Amino acid sequence: MKVRDSCKDIYSTNRHSPNGTYTIFNRKNQPYKVYCEFHSKFGYTYISKNSLLKIDMNDLFTTTEHVKIRHVKADGVQTETVLENIERYKNISLAIFYNHHPGYATPINSVTLAPYLYLGFLPIQIASHVGDVQGYRASNQDVLFTNCDAQPNSYFVFYFNPGQKANAGYGSGWYTSVFINEWISLGNTLSSASSMPPEFYFDYEIHFGGCGGYKFHHQEENKDGAALGLRFDEYDPCVCSPCQNGGSCRSPSDTQFICDCARGYTGDTCANLSPNL
Repeated sequence: MKVRDSCKDIYSTNRHSPNGTYTIFNRKNQPYKVYCEFHSKFGYTYISKNSLLKIDMNDLFTTTEHVKIRHVKADGVQTETVLENIERYKNISLAIFYNHHPGYATPINSVTLAPYLYLGFLPIQIASHVGDVQGYRASNQDVLFTNCDAQPNSYFVFYFNPGQKANAGYGSGWYTSVFINEWISLGNTLSSASSMPPEFYFDYEIHFGGCGGYKFHHQEENKDGAALGLRFDEYDPCVCSPCQNGGSCRSPSDTQFICDCARGYTGDTCANLSPNL
């Protein structure tokens, strides 16, 4: 039996799998917990902050166009927001890394609170432009600021923080601006039935330029936390139109397709004339 290494594997095995906590394995065959959110032919993977082992991030998503961020407030209410690059930079994919950030700005707490999940919006070479309008897109709305000092910060970071240490920089780590908190304001409230367990909500750090702002949130102190949802899509074997001569395609899984042939044709891809006609 194939070892399950992603929520996508679980979905491909059973499309009726319920949302919830599952155990999957990294490439060293070590188990760790994820929360799988399933939809029709796609879904999201959330990693448990208790998973203190090497995470093979590329196994968990199939697109870098957007992610979903969940947020839990101090009163326990959970929200979710789809994040992507702003319209101006929509051709730049999001960067998703585990415990490193090649080409992107270094997080303030990257050493003291490691390991971490890194979500980069603009790489250093693009983000470090004075006067450039930058930001993030949340729930289909651009949230913008003007980079006033060429600082290349353009990221969200989610800290495992096993030692529950405090913020290492910028004082208390709070800068209460509309920009830095707008992704929360634009979020959709989740029902209690859709809520995730606390182990999937991380301490988080947000940093944009020098004028966009900086924010660090320590879940143990403030109860708020954030979770990074990675999008996966089921591969559709029918996308390459394998059925010939007017046959229609259906795919019971992402590794199998079935052709329903038009009258007069037969075969796996409807390529043959029916001998009965």
